[in-house]
Amino acid sequence: MTVARYAARTTAFAVVYLLVYWMADLYLILPPVVAAVWMLTQGHWGLRRFDVIALVTVTVAAAIAGGATMLSGFGRAAVITAPALLFAVLVERWLPGWWQGHGDRFRAWHVSLGKVAGAAAVSAVAFLVLFTTMFGVPALGFLGMPVVQTVAVLLVALAGRTMKRQATKRQRPGLTLVR
Repeated sequence: MTVARYAARTTAFAVVYLLVYWMADLYLILPPVVAAVWMLTQGHWGLRRFDVIALVTVTVAAAIAGGATMLSGFGRAAVITAPALLFAVLVERWLPGWWQGHGDRFRAWHVSLGKVAGAAAVSAVAFLVLFTTMFGVPALGFLGMPVVQTVAVLLVALAGRTMKRQATKRQRPGLTLVR
């Protein structure tokens, strides 16, 4: 991937992420979902540290623009970035090449689905723990949030993977014979 293409993809992500972040009613669910899928999609290029820097920067800027202090902005960035990074790393460890469709012939679909759901659940629980630690909110009121967030991450990741696979099937010609 060229630097210009990477910058364009990061800018597009930042715009989508800012729009999602500023949706006040869904703050607890959507930003971590978008961040987790972003980390997963960009993992193929091997620029994880730049993706983390971009996500933290955009989250801090959005928090400060919303009236938070600098320290609170970094706290919110940690609450969103760490579970997103955890999800991407777990999916890449448990299912290498899953996002690109590598190894699908050799894996049962229910095993793959279970591993992605497990990674989403671990990420959602990590988000809940960090959120309650950061904001001091009792966790009893948010016990349903990890389930909703797990389902949201799973559905968005599966939908994104399906759209990516359909796009590559249209671009990739079949086998050719060269004589």
